[in-house]
Amino acid sequence: MIKNRFHIDLKGRTVIEKLKVIPPLRQNPVFQNEACFLYFNEGGSHVSAPTEKITLKEKESVLLKCGTYFADLFQNSATGICEVCVIHFFLDILERIFKEEIPFFLKQQKSSKYTYSLSRKNVIDHFIESLDFYFDNPEMAKEEILYLKIKELVLLLLHTEAADTILELYSYLFTPQKASIADVVESHLYSNLSLEQMALLAGQSLSTFKREFKKHFDDTPANYIRNKRLKKAADLLSHSSLAISEISFQIGYEDRAPISHVFSIRNLIFCLLISGKLIKNKSLS
Repeated sequence: MIKNRFHIDLKGRTVIEKLKVIPPLRQNPVFQNEACFLYFNEGGSHVSAPTEKITLKEKESVLLKCGTYFADLFQNSATGICEVCVIHFFLDILERIFKEEIPFFLKQQKSSKYTYSLSRKNVIDHFIESLDFYFDNPEMAKEEILYLKIKELVLLLLHTEAADTILELYSYLFTPQKASIADVVESHLYSNLSLEQMALLAGQSLSTFKREFKKHFDDTPANYIRNKRLKKAADLLSHSSLAISEISFQIGYEDRAPISHVFSIRNLIFCLLISGKLIKNKSLS
């Protein structure tokens, strides 16, 4: 549930916003004509991109390029809140800000990454704190100031420990690419994403996704994913001391329900058999 939202607009588009959320909450942002920078003041998020999964905690940030994402927000253990600051980058705004000064975002370099996260200790913290003044005094967020704040963030990103990577990523932020079905599926085999959500990450309708999946894997999505998860469960049963509830979590059932409730008895026995031996001392809690 979104508790409150503050936003600052520029020419009819939100460029800076701060959201306070009461998790758990899954959001599905789609950035078609923009890039986006997220900074978590409290709590954090598990972010699923078409070909990547990352976890962001407090005082960590990430730069997202054009694309479709799923974000599972989680709370600060003390306050029960997730607070995230979002800065939206639109190509025409960056072009106006930099003109010929730093045209790095127009270079045609290829990058397969959708995300790049920054460490806790970086120069972004004070910039985020400076935005509170404009949230408290929105009448002061004039057009010229907003252009300067966006430019300030871009230049700060170029002076982090990841400057080279940020340059490369920025140069490709506004050239969306379509992830292959294979990339999406292999990246999220053990995520708790539905087929519909995987299809969105692949930029396809559910019916198209199922049809193309069958062509690529020669199997149905449900059967292929189930077998892959069972194999990983068998490996974990054989070679780890994890409780069965933790194993169920690691193969994509994130409610942490006991695996006996997730799989049928037949599947669990099958899992034990293909592991090559019976597993002793496995807790069901």
